Amino acid sequence: MASNLNAGVGQHATVTNKTGKAGSVSQNPAPPVEAGNNSAKSAYTTVSSTAPLVSMPTFGSIATASLTTSVSTKADGTQTAVATTVVGSGTGATVTYTVASSSASNLSIVSAGTNYVVGDVLTVVGDTSVTVTVNSVA
Repeated sequence: MASNLNAGVGQHATVTNKTGKAGSVSQNPAPPVEAGNNSAKSAYTTVSSTAPLVSMPTFGSIATASLTTSVSTKADGTQTAVATTVVGSGTGATVTYTVASSSASNLSIVSAGTNYVVGDVLTVVGDTSVTVTVNSVA
């Protein structure tokens, strides 16, 4: 039996059903001891941990990014400091890229913005077929 469980007190832990019928269940935070029981009577055991059960994403400014789709509707030339949008919490990133024969290339980040996560896909305002994927944040 677990010695560190108290009725009505939640803990961060991995909770395992000792009967094996339910396998293993992980929750964050773990539920309190069953109503009316204490650690001596509990059917559950815990493994103490302070680590989160799910990795938390790192938010930051864009450090590196790459073109995801590069079909442009703009005329040949350089598109400079163009705003972007993203589904998520990131804001403020602007990019510069070159268009040649309806193809975008030579991406550079002008303003790295804030609150982006790796994997965010940004859409270029006014050229919505050009998208940029965040590869790393700082």
